Amino acid sequence: MKHLVSGLLLAVAMLVFPFVAAADNGPAEIDLKAKHNIEGKKPAVIFPHAKHQEKLGDCTKCHKDAAGGALNVEIVNLTGTKNDFHVKFCQPCHVEMKVPKGKSCTTCHKKK
Repeated sequence: MKHLVSGLLLAVAMLVFPFVAAADNGPAEIDLKAKHNIEGKKPAVIFPHAKHQEKLGDCTKCHKDAAGGALNVEIVNLTGTKNDFHVKFCQPCHVEMKVPKGKSCTTCHKKK
């Protein structure tokens, strides 16, 4: 009986694990300019989503829900250097996390 239960647990784990391991963590990178229709002269920010997930670990540091989706802050103003990504989202986190050159334009707006 013990072997039967162990065998059943192993079989269930083998069926479930691939789906858990393949959970959708969103795209590895996000072109913020294209995604949010941002107009501007600076190069697009290609947000390294996977790198941030790896470093931060917890999706709720940026998203309202652990599964991702909506951000913790509302992004409305998308123009100029005082846009919501700069003021409400990216730069405050970069300061808190002590990202080297975290408020420097070229840290995120990289020339291709």
